[in-house]
Amino acid sequence: MHAISRAGATGPLQFMYQTGLRFGLGRVDGFDTRYDPQLSARANVAYLQERLAELDGDLELALAAYNGGEGRVGRLYRAHPGKRFWDPEIYSQLPSETQEYVPMVLAAAWLFLHADEYGLELGPVDTRPGSVLLVRDATLNELAICIGSAGAREGWFRVLRNLNARYQTGDVIPAGSEFAVPRQLEPVYYSQCVDEGRATLARTLVSARAPAAAQTAAASAARTHTVGRGDTLASIARRYNCGGTTALARANGISGPGFVIRPGQRIQLVGCSG
Repeated sequence: MHAISRAGATGPLQFMYQTGLRFGLGRVDGFDTRYDPQLSARANVAYLQERLAELDGDLELALAAYNGGEGRVGRLYRAHPGKRFWDPEIYSQLPSETQEYVPMVLAAAWLFLHADEYGLELGPVDTRPGSVLLVRDATLNELAICIGSAGAREGWFRVLRNLNARYQTGDVIPAGSEFAVPRQLEPVYYSQCVDEGRATLARTLVSARAPAAAQTAAASAARTHTVGRGDTLASIARRYNCGGTTALARANGISGPGFVIRPGQRIQLVGCSG
């Protein structure tokens, strides 16, 4: 949900900032709604509908436009009327990533729609949305610890973060706030995270700090980070607790809004405590 590409495409559906604005995504009270799963999904549907209308219902070209740029695909479509994505006149002029992306998306959709024919088992997923009214102040980290695994082997941290994208993991969410959870977790929250006990333990664990000597050693060893494949400035800032992407970008002279970094680049971890 918090992904940012090297080109600056942001959120679960990877909208560039200006494209997001066209479809109702932008900043609301300082929050970039490209991170919002519901709003970005609706914007994505509207975007694909616009591409399908522009490209005479050609699904492959619409997907190519989504990945490789609507301008590029639109020009190819107009220059080669009646040609499809697979025709050499169009296919050969698309980026290699787009050439691979379109058949991969189509294959994934086909397997999902015909799972039984291919011996695939897509286990049941409870997608019912729910929410709770927080009875006490809590951070997202505290809520994830308090709720625990509750039927999910790897816990619920990522799900809770994705459903509440406007909160950073350490933000204190005040009592009385509506907090989105899967419907099945509503009773878990009220049984485990309201009274003293587990909720207090969660707060204690989150607020725990390593001894000063260990903190100093960790800080000394983590003064720089070499960018690896798939790294974004946001993921590095979260990993090393750098106080946000903007602060880390400013310290390294990296301009926004895309904060583009490249593999092999060394990032100075100024002001980072992790």
